[in-house]
Amino acid sequence: QTVETRPLPFLAQWAIAFAATVVIWDRRARTRRALAQLDRARLKDIGISPEQAREEIKKRYWSA
Repeated sequence: QTVETRPLPFLAQWAIAFAATVVIWDRRARTRRALAQLDRARLKDIGISPEQAREEIKKRYWSA
């Protein structure tokens, strides 16, 4: 028995893409907030300079 698959309606595709984008933006925002809390020693542990951290923290959530 074969199951027929049809593409999702446009609105459903759009909703899924939008939700995925919001998840990415949220992850970036949370990651940057966490990065802002790290001290020099923790930054050194992960291989990021304080200058690099500052540059990353300044980015908006929609910026990769």
